[in-house]
Amino acid sequence: MNKRISRLLLIVLIFGFMAILVQNEAFARPKYNEVSTVGLSKITATKITQTMSNIGNWGFWVNYEGQTGHDPFTGSSGGYYPRGAMTAIYMDGIIWGAYLVDPNTGIAIADTPRVGGIGYRIGTTPGWVIGEGENAVSVSAEDERVRIYRIRHDWRSLTASQVLQDAAELNNVPITGVTDAMTTAIIEQYKEDWKNWPVDLGAPYYDVNGNGQYDPVLDENGYPDETKGDYPGLAQADQVIWLVVNDLNEAKVRAHSGTFPIGLELQITLWAYNQPNNTLGQIVFKRYKLINKSGMILDSMFVAQYSDPDIGDYTDDLVGCDTTLSLHFAYNGPVTDAEYNKVNLPPAAAGFDFFQGPLIESPGDTGVFNLQYIPDHKNLPMTSFGYFAAGGDISDPPMGVIDFTLQWYNMLNGNIPTNDLNNPTPYVYRSGPNKDQPTKFPLSGDPVTDPNAVEGDIDGQGDNMGPGDRRMFAATGPFTMQPGDEQEIVVALIGGLGGNNIQSVADLKSSDIVAQKVYDNLFQIIPKPPTAPNVKAIPMDDKVVLNWGWDVDRIKDTEERKIINYEFEGYNVYQLPSATAKLNDPQTVRIATFDKINDVRIIKSSVFSAEYGTVVDLPIQFGSDTGIKRFFVVDKDYITGKPLYRGTTYYFAVTAYNYDGTLVRDRALESSPIIHAVTVQDPKPGYRYEGEPGEMVEVVKNGNDDGVCQVIVVDPTATTGHDYEIYFEVDEDTNSVTYGQTVWNLKDVTTGEVVLAKQPQSPDPAANDQLIVDGLLIKVSGPAPGIKAIVQVADDQGPLTPDEYDAAGAPFGGNNVWHSLSSPNDPNRFYISAGGGDGGIERMSRSIANAQAHDFEMRFTDAGGTYTWWYDADTAAHVPFEAWDVGILTYDDPSDDIRMLTGGYSGGATVGSFDFGYTDPAFGFPATDWVYFRKPMNDQGTYEAYENDVLSGAFTYNWWFNSYEVLARIIICDFGGAGTLPPTGTVIRWVTNKPHLLTTTYSFTAPAAVYSDDLAKVDVEKVNVFPNPYYAANSLEPDRFNRFVTFNHLPKHAIIRIFTLGGVQVRKLEKNDDSQFLQWDLKNETGLPVASGMYIAYVDMPELGKTKTLKLMIIQGEQVVEFY
Repeated sequence: MNKRISRLLLIVLIFGFMAILVQNEAFARPKYNEVSTVGLSKITATKITQTMSNIGNWGFWVNYEGQTGHDPFTGSSGGYYPRGAMTAIYMDGIIWGAYLVDPNTGIAIADTPRVGGIGYRIGTTPGWVIGEGENAVSVSAEDERVRIYRIRHDWRSLTASQVLQDAAELNNVPITGVTDAMTTAIIEQYKEDWKNWPVDLGAPYYDVNGNGQYDPVLDENGYPDETKGDYPGLAQADQVIWLVVNDLNEAKVRAHSGTFPIGLELQITLWAYNQPNNTLGQIVFKRYKLINKSGMILDSMFVAQYSDPDIGDYTDDLVGCDTTLSLHFAYNGPVTDAEYNKVNLPPAAAGFDFFQGPLIESPGDTGVFNLQYIPDHKNLPMTSFGYFAAGGDISDPPMGVIDFTLQWYNMLNGNIPTNDLNNPTPYVYRSGPNKDQPTKFPLSGDPVTDPNAVEGDIDGQGDNMGPGDRRMFAATGPFTMQPGDEQEIVVALIGGLGGNNIQSVADLKSSDIVAQKVYDNLFQIIPKPPTAPNVKAIPMDDKVVLNWGWDVDRIKDTEERKIINYEFEGYNVYQLPSATAKLNDPQTVRIATFDKINDVRIIKSSVFSAEYGTVVDLPIQFGSDTGIKRFFVVDKDYITGKPLYRGTTYYFAVTAYNYDGTLVRDRALESSPIIHAVTVQDPKPGYRYEGEPGEMVEVVKNGNDDGVCQVIVVDPTATTGHDYEIYFEVDEDTNSVTYGQTVWNLKDVTTGEVVLAKQPQSPDPAANDQLIVDGLLIKVSGPAPGIKAIVQVADDQGPLTPDEYDAAGAPFGGNNVWHSLSSPNDPNRFYISAGGGDGGIERMSRSIANAQAHDFEMRFTDAGGTYTWWYDADTAAHVPFEAWDVGILTYDDPSDDIRMLTGGYSGGATVGSFDFGYTDPAFGFPATDWVYFRKPMNDQGTYEAYENDVLSGAFTYNWWFNSYEVLARIIICDFGGAGTLPPTGTVIRWVTNKPHLLTTTYSFTAPAAVYSDDLAKVDVEKVNVFPNPYYAANSLEPDRFNRFVTFNHLPKHAIIRIFTLGGVQVRKLEKNDDSQFLQWDLKNETGLPVASGMYIAYVDMPELGKTKTLKLMIIQGEQVVEFY
């Protein structure tokens, strides 16, 4: 009896439990529960069965059976948009259908077509096809090459934060759950796939030498070197995924479509761009390559891009198509979405653009195949759009039976899903002016401009179903494939995010237009941000130095490379709250911007604003013409406003951005942040740094010119203590951008090495845009050509004496006469100004570059000279002055003096009379005719040749073409009012800016950064552990699951043994790296948390022959067992 009761109870319990399951299932989402998922395989460097396109703003799952957009971990939506926030695609794939025709008889082998592909059930098998026709077989799934391949072009330079984020996404764990094994697997897989990219199986590559063969040049480790030969990838993409599948598994095809396989190999390539904040980052491109391995003719063939979009909450979606853009899309019915609300975002929109259909013959047209133009062909467009919905009158075809094939083939032809191929039922418009009319493009209205379906057919309007759970597809065809033929379909998954559901559609369409332009030029021109700078992040005891001015090659690549019409504009410096934070996170702070001085300051671009609810011009970059600077010293926590604390880790990034002012959207593109984690700390044990960030190094100059050299410590850890010399030369390389200029070189005198060569001078001593070498910013500046002073150096009594100089003229050995009065000794005082305009100095110095640093004098003499009104008439007259080039600072050496040609313009006064008939535009005093100085180029342009020509009356002007202007529009202004020119003996000197002379040198000694074992032994006394005591938590812990204390001031190699007071060893820790820190996770050797109490830490530093013993108090917090 008891046994019977027990059995009865057991049966009741079982059925009760099953009822619960059934009840739960009844309330579960009414999706097909047969959606295929690949097992939760780990990401290892061996057989990869699943991966993710995750370099832009999409996180898009891919499995090696061919299904995409489905999460293998959750078994649910796997198209995340925005990446890491919310899902927008439940699943997507490809559906095909065709009649098979015997090539020998020309007769179809059956009355019904065959349909296959990838949907909720997957009708494909991983791997390629060997053989053809009856001999065609699928390669064994056990073949090690049957897997997914994923590459990044920047795999060699990935930072820890990038790898950490990648590992978290691919392993479906939080950042804190990423292990070293996971990050190692990511790096190793990128390396493996770059090295063994399956070009022979069909994976795309760059044919650099254009010979049609894959000829990579391998580096020393066997990896293709993209700078020297062919290499993996396509379309200038930053991340590429490739896999191959086939439909030869009859059981899978029948389970999917209820029919037999066709005999197709399908190669799938996905690619995306590392621009999560720009338009291209909202797009994942996908190429399907179909190869007919059936041995049959595939007639009346169609292919469709099929998807189940779920915009957050799957129960309230709408779909549509845009025939002008070959686009079909899904969006949220209501303005907001319950799931997107959870992440404080408006609902996104997601769609697929049908860029390239099958290639067919078409004389006179041009088609595209393998991203190359094919003449006398064309690509079929999107030929129909369709949709259906769970619970609607147009519903999912039943899987695993022939009805699926019949209904899908009707849909591929642009009809609703019925079983009657002979009498198909077309879609009809269900709203708008063409309501009830048949169409192959239902729902082709524009919900952005016509939300109420006044002009077109809009989902959710008229007789269309209300918001719900939609599927959608776009088809192309018909076309024919002969045995062995290949065809390509290129589509793009595009996301849009606006202020609400409708604005997200508009944003999607705007991005689609950009995507179409990129495709139309076959990805030859890709709008991209500049290359990210190569940043060294150097921790100090109370500062962090960010230095990106040390890598010459990277600087050139970032700043000099023009991308389409985008030109480099500036750098941004950010502090971020974590290693995986984004630039648009609320806590991220832009702490500095260094941009070019070019009047491009705040850059606005058309973006969607949730605040304003529409597309508006909003600032996206915040320059202020500060000038380029390639380092930054962080001296506080910009997030909290507090000081930087030793032992605390902070996160920084430096980005580069460019600018194209001709655009409306994406006027500026910014590189993705590479986040650097920096722990503020004292110098490592044994190290001493003599310099401080920002410290000026004493420089000794040997030369007499206006050039300036400043040496500033940027990175005290990199300074050498060596002696240096700067010297100058003229760049004689005709291919150089500095050809003919005076450039400088930096020589390490201690080693004899020239560490910088042929560097251009900066015209601005305050600029910080020169290179950083050995931890030092070397600023060498020479003044731009210009007039430094105009002084009177003599009067009719002879040279002026120092007591006759005024304050402005004294540094130049005379009395300033530029807009200032001449010597008080002069009988009729004068000043010098410039004719025209406002009388400014720029009127006089328009040709000052021709001065080449020479100085000039106007000398009033008894002999005087000749003046010609060459800008008025062929008239010349005698004047009481001469003009001379007096060389470079050689005033007392007449051997290098050259007589100048004098003449000019009357200023509107009387031609032929050099007098005060003009008026100074600056101060209004009477002024002379305008005087120009021209310097001879050769014997035909000398003063003598000039004077002979004009005094003879010939005026051939041969001298004009053999001389050149140096000074212009000089006027002598009559302040005294006597109407007389300066007396004989007066000399007015023009002193020009003096750039560096070739004989000039600078020398300096850099501060030293030194290490010694003796110092390291002394620093052993600093070895410590914090926090101590540990009281339930540590402010540096990311969460309650990661407990630790930190030992600091450790040498490279240290062994720490932790004992109880009873002498029992509970943990042994060992470090052998460059960090001075080591964390203990408060666990014993078996991985269990240690008990609260006092512990002894015995620190052994074998290389130094030193030990230290520390006491550590641990007070554990409450331990909560989650699973038992």
